[in-house]
Amino acid sequence: MKRNIVGGRVLKTGIAVFLTVIICQIFALPTIFAVITAIVTIEPTAHDSIKKGLIRFPASTIGSAYAMTFTYLLDHSAFAYALSAMFTIVTCQKLRLEAGTLVATITAVAMIPITETHYLSAFFIRLATTSVGIIISTIVNFFILPPNYSPFITKQINTLFHKTADLLEWRLKELIGDVKIKKETTKIFENVTKDLNKAITFIQYQQQDWKYHRHTKKEMREFHQNQKKLAILQQINFHIGNLLYVSIDSSSWKEEEKLKLTNVIQSISSILRDYCHHIPEEHFQLIEKLDHQFWNIKKDLSTEKVQKYHHHFNPKSVIFFEILSIHDMIEELEPICKPKDFYVKKAKYENP
Repeated sequence: MKRNIVGGRVLKTGIAVFLTVIICQIFALPTIFAVITAIVTIEPTAHDSIKKGLIRFPASTIGSAYAMTFTYLLDHSAFAYALSAMFTIVTCQKLRLEAGTLVATITAVAMIPITETHYLSAFFIRLATTSVGIIISTIVNFFILPPNYSPFITKQINTLFHKTADLLEWRLKELIGDVKIKKETTKIFENVTKDLNKAITFIQYQQQDWKYHRHTKKEMREFHQNQKKLAILQQINFHIGNLLYVSIDSSSWKEEEKLKLTNVIQSISSILRDYCHHIPEEHFQLIEKLDHQFWNIKKDLSTEKVQKYHHHFNPKSVIFFEILSIHDMIEELEPICKPKDFYVKKAKYENP
């Protein structure tokens, strides 16, 4: 079982609902709409709660207005429900209140069966309860358990480097003909891409939330390091994606080419797995040999005579080009990890 059974966002939702109900009971206000609003207004960051709360209030106002208008004109008929929902959705879309469309529509259709008379007073009561839900959930999200995504982001990045190294080695085996399971590699690539996008999303959450909470210079430095690492991982992922779509006959490889390719990929994978991403001198020597091989292939390709058309890159040259491009990316990794931070972070990483 996971150590944290209840996450911070779940706990904050419970606190927001509890406080919302208490306040509604004190002022003798209906609780259901306030509770619904409080639940949906809890966002991953305080920034999102404030931003979307400012959208959901006018959207809920529009939904309430349509609900009371059509209930007054059509009573509690099916037309009243349908028209209230339709007009609320269309109006929210036209006014660019998309973030509040769901809450507004739920508010509109839920108001109809519980409102018999006094439509204007019911409208203002719904505005009051909606305001309570938005305000309470925003305050709770702002002050209670402010999210800190940095530990998760750092751990995710380290995991991604290892997964990327494994993926690169596996794709090499496919290219040179050692294995033939491309579907499995494509699935691994999709999972790595999904994890990478998730880490980027949490980086954005952290950046948004820091507008409202204090942070140290060390935290800011670590954040920028992670941001740069993710940018490089994105580019490496892009080049590996290109390698997945290269089709080549494994029998066309020379033993010398396969050896050079294998040595370079193993060296790149080792650098990716290394916490400091240190590049040894031997790696540059391997890259120089691969680069020389790449230009020889290009030279041979340029001398070939093709009747109908002429490709500037054949499959081999594409493979070498993508691997050399990945090398360019890892050259940018080493300076990111500063020496004064390395030993402290390494100890935390190896002994969590």
